Amino acid sequence: MTQLNGEAHSETDIQWLIASDLDGTLLDHFSYSHQPADATLALLESNAVPVILNSSKTRDEMLALRQALNNQHPFIVENGSAIFIPQGYFPQKPELAREDAGYWILEPGARRQDILAFLAKDAQKNSAPYLNFNSASTEEIVAATGLTDHEAQRANQRDYSEPLLWQGDEQQKLAFTARVNAAGFSTLQGGRFLHVLGQTDKGRATNLLKKTYQNYTRRECRLIASGDGPNDLDMLSVADIAIIVRSPAHPPPDLPHHPSLLITRETGPQGWADAIGEIFAAGSPYPALMRN
Repeated sequence: MTQLNGEAHSETDIQWLIASDLDGTLLDHFSYSHQPADATLALLESNAVPVILNSSKTRDEMLALRQALNNQHPFIVENGSAIFIPQGYFPQKPELAREDAGYWILEPGARRQDILAFLAKDAQKNSAPYLNFNSASTEEIVAATGLTDHEAQRANQRDYSEPLLWQGDEQQKLAFTARVNAAGFSTLQGGRFLHVLGQTDKGRATNLLKKTYQNYTRRECRLIASGDGPNDLDMLSVADIAIIVRSPAHPPPDLPHHPSLLITRETGPQGWADAIGEIFAAGSPYPALMRN
């Protein structure tokens, strides 16, 4: 038996899910290496604990990273805008999901073409002190992100959101954000970009996917979430256990009053692996599913 939040559970009573950010969490902030997390990822896979990648990245970017990480589980793109579930992953297609290219797709977010139409209309009436991906050249995206040409092109193949490199002042940003919200969209400040997207976020999409898992199992689904930045807080706040991965670039975001919060000592994938190991270690206050 294991003990969590004062309640005793058989380990077979719980299906653990891990939702994780990528950049600065599973991927090193500078090198984008995931090597320090590889052994832990393999151990989680062997113990049937799904790792759900949840990022601002696009579908094409995520497909490449899933292959590099040997990950075959559902994933969440563009800050909670869409959930991609491999066809056949669950016994049947989830309600409201559409099928495309081997995936069942749930879409709590908005379509990019609708966001771009709003931005074009808004720019006619107001100043547009930003560089948005759709109107940027590959060279401009490379300069803003540090990506390679190929990676920049893939990052611009978006379906549900539009990143803006903000070049105006804070007062202009507040006015712009108010207009976005009034139009039925939302904004999210990422590490480098202000993202315009539908009225969704990483937390809402994670909860929707967790409920989908729960629909197909009698075990209680519980969630571990990990991230390093402010745009991960919505995801962290809905988790049973939240991991804030320390960053070399900024202080840990504030997540007050969370009942089970870990802040890593190490940064990036090493900090992530250490935290997962601590959670699942024998003798920890969390379930001892993993052994060295």
